[in-house]
Amino acid sequence: MAIPPKLQPILYGVGVFVVFTTLVIVMKLVTHRISVDAEYFGLFTKKDLLLGAAVAIILTFSHERKKKLKQ
Repeated sequence: MAIPPKLQPILYGVGVFVVFTTLVIVMKLVTHRISVDAEYFGLFTKKDLLLGAAVAIILTFSHERKKKLKQ
């Protein structure tokens, strides 16, 4: 079953966000630098989530532009 073309960038962005948040969790656990003011699940601050969303949006737009240039 093929994924609709309009849904592909959304799934790509969600994937980037998941990878980013996973890396943040691993880095915080390895370095023992978990914030005292972590608001979400005891691991994330709003700043972490906003940064993850910004990275996902930028990488998704970049990926889509590269796909259009190759065509």
